[in-house]
Amino acid sequence: MKKNEKLKDILFTIAFPIVTFLVMECLCYFLKGRHIFTTVADYKTLVRNTGIAAMTAFALSFNLKSGRFDLSLGAQRLAGCIVGGIIAINLGLSGIGLLLFSVVFGLIFGFITGLAFVTFRVPPMVLGIGMGLVWEVVPYEFSGGKGLNLYGVEGMDSINNTGFIVCVVLIAAVFVTILVQYTKFGYESRAIQGNQLVAQNSGINIFKNAVLSYTFAGALVCIAGVLNTAFTTQMSSSLGLTSNGVVTAHMFAMMLGGYIGERSNESIGIIVAALSISIMKYGLALLEFSEANNSVINMTIFVLFLVFLANRYFFKKRNAEQARIKEAKEELAKA
Repeated sequence: MKKNEKLKDILFTIAFPIVTFLVMECLCYFLKGRHIFTTVADYKTLVRNTGIAAMTAFALSFNLKSGRFDLSLGAQRLAGCIVGGIIAINLGLSGIGLLLFSVVFGLIFGFITGLAFVTFRVPPMVLGIGMGLVWEVVPYEFSGGKGLNLYGVEGMDSINNTGFIVCVVLIAAVFVTILVQYTKFGYESRAIQGNQLVAQNSGINIFKNAVLSYTFAGALVCIAGVLNTAFTTQMSSSLGLTSNGVVTAHMFAMMLGGYIGERSNESIGIIVAALSISIMKYGLALLEFSEANNSVINMTIFVLFLVFLANRYFFKKRNAEQARIKEAKEELAKA
């Protein structure tokens, strides 16, 4: 019986990217007369987009699952990548060195954001807006408004390598899985997600947990930023909290990944969700949908998915209520 359940869970998990691929393949073939993936470059693009989406979704999951929506994540991504990247280039380091420096500064900026949250005790969204505006200024001033430019910089090819991206995503997935499932931090996080007041009364330091969540999120979102910059060769500095759009665009992957992860593992679920959404977006681009229309379709499906999540137990609850009413009536009739 357990083997059958495990097989069902595996089939449920892999069904998402397979079904998405089949749907987009049929649409591309019958409407445009071509396959969705035809060259090695297509597969490389898919791997890179999946990696970026997965890293961002991992970052979002640390705070969002506990009811904290950090609107400064996009700015932390800018600050960590631009500041860490410029320092690494000036030191003559390779792409891996640039990645490590970006992660370190992501940890620092995330830690400071978390420290501000537990110190000032303002609502997470309000704090996120304020800290986001601050963090956007840091890379702007540090780079003189130029941002990070990797064009022509030697040693950066390694972080744009498909194999390297896959390794980074797998290492991050293993790290997140161990951290969330097998450590004290993960146990306390799950308790806080259930009921924050009860968790605090049971002796859990909810403020320490929040600071660590912000810190880990800052590091992961910077990995996503480096993977993106390695391909585009440019990360422009921005102001006015415009940096957060690239992060919130991956909320669908986080939410869908959590749902898929109920039958497997959350890290696996997020990667599978990121892969499925990347296939869909790539297919829509081949169908000549504009970026705006692509986003509209993606967000519409996201909203419909949220509606499904909110109502998926509706019929089960209604049937249970009707069963209880029927049982109560039978008991009254016997009395």
